Amino acid sequence: MTLARELFDFLGERYILVIEPRMNFRVTIQGFLTRLKCSKVKLVGSVEEARQEIRSKKIGFIIAEWLLPEKNGLEFCRELRKDPRHKTTPYLLMTTENLKGDIVLASEGGISACLLKPFSFQDFCDQLRVILAGEKNPSHIQSLLERAESYIEKKEYWVADALFCEVLTLKPSSARAICGVGRIELANQNLDKAIVCFKQAVANNPEYIDGYRQLLKISTEKNDHEGIIQGATILHRLSPENPKYPLLIAASQMELGRYSAAEEFFKITVNLSPSLASGYRGLGNLYLRTKEFVKASINLEKALDIETSDVSTLNSLGTAYVRQNLIDKGIERYRLALNINAQDPRVLFNLGLALEAKGRLAEAFEAFHKALTSDPDFQKAHRKLNEIKNKLPPSSFAHKLATAL
Repeated sequence: MTLARELFDFLGERYILVIEPRMNFRVTIQGFLTRLKCSKVKLVGSVEEARQEIRSKKIGFIIAEWLLPEKNGLEFCRELRKDPRHKTTPYLLMTTENLKGDIVLASEGGISACLLKPFSFQDFCDQLRVILAGEKNPSHIQSLLERAESYIEKKEYWVADALFCEVLTLKPSSARAICGVGRIELANQNLDKAIVCFKQAVANNPEYIDGYRQLLKISTEKNDHEGIIQGATILHRLSPENPKYPLLIAASQMELGRYSAAEEFFKITVNLSPSLASGYRGLGNLYLRTKEFVKASINLEKALDIETSDVSTLNSLGTAYVRQNLIDKGIERYRLALNINAQDPRVLFNLGLALEAKGRLAEAFEAFHKALTSDPDFQKAHRKLNEIKNKLPPSSFAHKLATAL
């Protein structure tokens, strides 16, 4: 049977989706598929366009470039595998980088085959034949792994564990199976055993991203900033276009007082994703710590442009303006924050400080009182109430309230 016929029979009414940002390669692939008499083809240049096609069309085969603008082709494959309709949809990954690690990583991540650019029509056909042959005779190991994943989703961990162990008898070095066992240990609250598994998985396959993600998750839950930096640094290398990892590195470096490193990675974050408010917010809060208040307000305003109703950003921005002696502007930002959450004790306390600086003691007292009402353990607010009480005119309502307290 010819390849064209095999492809036609396999697809039926479904389409081939090609995700390739460069027009010349899109034209080449379309030409190859035309030679194979395949007319049900959708060609797109981005992940978002691909998602739209997947929502509106029956997709039976995906051909994707590794380096896509929003996320790499492997990450998109992982996203796709979460959709029950596409757990096993053939996925051919194209890459211009002849890196063995990429191929190993791809095979562990649900990729059907990899094709190195530039490629000929014959190379293209050979990979299609390999994939279609695999569809007829699926790998026993792959089948076991997929069954194990389905049992994890159902929380039937003992069945999943048995399946992962069966994989390991056939392929002892399988990072995916070892990581699966680690996830089960984690679900059973055996943290130390889980960590051993995840470390073994990445030792077997240093490019296996899920193992690092699990270790990073554990470090985050333990608030282990050194562990977060170590894990996120590796993941940033493996997935350099994902802004999540430099953001985590930056936040942890800031908490450890390494402000130069934090600034570097916050800037990497906003360069990767200019529409990510948390990157600008992080820079703003960093500059608050280093007392660069003008820079702080500039970046916090950028964050606010993206997330207009974020209380944390408004609170920090109010502080940045107050520190520049733009107290009225600071008070305005605090009040905007309180319009969103009238009970936030941090914002109420900061508003009280700003009002006190303006000499509006009765209003300041009211703000501190509300902060303490919202958080009875807020000792700073309690001390401020006592300080201001003695400054208030004896006949004022605030003084009478303070005396009653």
